[in-house]
Amino acid sequence: MRKIYNEYKKVLECSSRGDTRFSPFFAIVEVFSKWDCIENHYQLSKRFKDENPPKTWRDCKGKNPLYIIINNKKYDKKFLKDFYKLMWVQYLDNNPKLVDYLLQYDDYSDMFKTKDCIVCQADVIRQYIRKGREDILNECKEFINLLREND
Repeated sequence: MRKIYNEYKKVLECSSRGDTRFSPFFAIVEVFSKWDCIENHYQLSKRFKDENPPKTWRDCKGKNPLYIIINNKKYDKKFLKDFYKLMWVQYLDNNPKLVDYLLQYDDYSDMFKTKDCIVCQADVIRQYIRKGREDILNECKEFINLLREND
């Protein structure tokens, strides 16, 4: 596990090059009865001009979708960020010992985050730890209600 320290903060690297338990490639969640890593659920929900589902996360990474598909239902692409955040809430809720571990750190980073990235696990983890899961759930309320209506 890679831990980064500076003179002010104890920072946890949340990626495949850091603590992999906080990498979307290693964090496994169940979404509508399908178990997979957060990255796959997230990337494979994206749809582009071609209506065919992508085959791997590599087909989608960094691309802006026209819309997303979750549980065979079509949603506006504006909910992609909510989808990602809610998967992290589920993962952290299901792993309270990891939440306890996260509390030891002052901040969280993702060395792979780019400036045009719309969502990042380190940011979601920071929000969950600093503001609480309810803050994320409130932010995602519209999407949660849509998911409930379509289930």
